Parts: sequence; C-alpha cells; structure tokens
Amino acid sequence: MTMPTEGWDWGGIRGIILDAVGTLIEPTPPVAQVYTDAAFRQGLVVETSEVKRRFHQYFRVDEVDEQLGPLATDEATEYRRWRRIVSNVLPDLPEPDRAFAELWDHFGRSTAWRAFDDVGPAINAIREAGLDFVIASNFDGRLRAVVAALPALAGCEDRLVISSEVGFRKPHPAFYGVACERMGIPPDRVLCVGDDPENDVRGPERAGLLGLLIDREGKGPADGVMLPSLTELIRNLSGSEVGRRS
Repeated sequence: MTMPTEGWDWGGIRGIILDAVGTLIEPTPPVAQVYTDAAFRQGLVVETSEVKRRFHQYFRVDEVDEQLGPLATDEATEYRRWRRIVSNVLPDLPEPDRAFAELWDHFGRSTAWRAFDDVGPAINAIREAGLDFVIASNFDGRLRAVVAALPALAGCEDRLVISSEVGFRKPHPAFYGVACERMGIPPDRVLCVGDDPENDVRGPERAGLLGLLIDREGKGPADGVMLPSLTELIRNLSGSEVGRRS
C-alpha cells in the first residue's frame, strides 16, 4: 500500500539525499541476465531465475568484511566483496577470475545502466524548488563514470556521496552524517529518498532524517511513507513551499 505524504512539513525540508541504484538508475540488461551470459561464455548453463535468487541472497548477507567490520568499507573492500558475491552466485565456473573481471568491467560502464524516465524531471524539480541535493550510494567508485555519462544526471558528478569513499555503507549513521555535512544542512531538514526500506528509510530515520520509499514495483512494506515514482515526488515538491522559506 502506498501511503500519502499529506501532513508532512515539506516546507521544513532543505536538502534531499537520492539513492542511486533502483531509485535513479537500473542495470540494463538486468544483473541476473548479465551473470547468466558470463557463465554461458564459459560453457556453464544456469537458469537466470536461479542466478537472480542467488544474487539477492548473497548480496544481502555479504555486508561484513573480515578486515574492517560491519558496514565499514573502502574501495579494496568493495572489490573483495564483489569477488565473493560472484563466486557464490556462479560457483561452478571453470575460470572464475575471468568472469569476475568481465562483470566488474561491465558494471563500471555507463552503457550497462539506464536512468529511469522520471529522473531528469525530478532533478530539475529539486533544483527549481531551491533545494540542495546529493546522490548517495552503496556503489563504489565506478559510479562516477556511470553518472558522468548519463544525460539525465548531467552535472551531478560533484554531488556523489559513495560508501567506499566515505568509509561506511548505508545504513550506518555516519554515512548519512557525511551526506548532510556535504550539503551543510542539519539532519532534521533532510529527506532521504530511495527504494530500500532499511537503507533509505529506517536507517535515515534512526539518524534523525526523514525517509521516503520509492516503491516502483509495489512490493514495499505496508508501513511507512512511500510513493510509486519520482513523478509523485515532483508533484509534492511543486505543490508545496518546500525550500522556499528560511
């Protein structure tokens, strides 16, 4: 169920944190298909549905690095983490190093991603509302090249807050703190918008921010405030005094 945002103090919001993957951009082809194709190039036939199941399983459980601890990260940690994920999703590959290199390179290219149709208008609406914003993601440094090459996100390269550069992944409170500091806005005046209930809503709320779920597929939890797309966010921004009063 999508819950409306009536009653929110939109006028108190001064900044917005936008999640990247699943909120602004998505992989194309989908991740499971890319992994399936990588396996097939090595003569390994695996069902895409099974690859998808494994990916979701191992992506979620692999959040603890043996060297840094829970939710702590850097570029080397992310590289190790993705090697583990690929190995777990495709355990029977004859040449696992080759497959990992192909996949790492693939998802670092802008051609592997597309921006949702509502992203460009949403970015424009946020700017027109007089709000500051950042794009904050648990991606790694590869996100910079992706964002730089997508027309809908033109000019957003200097607004990236990336977990591997910050040192902590969402939902660690330090991550949201860095995002707020980057904008120079206190947490209680910042709205976090994303597609993950924990990373983009509950985590930010524990850190003192507002959280808003973008539920594009209608699969979100029954509780909390959520909208079906960024188009609805635009309508709320356009119809309020958000960002216009001091």
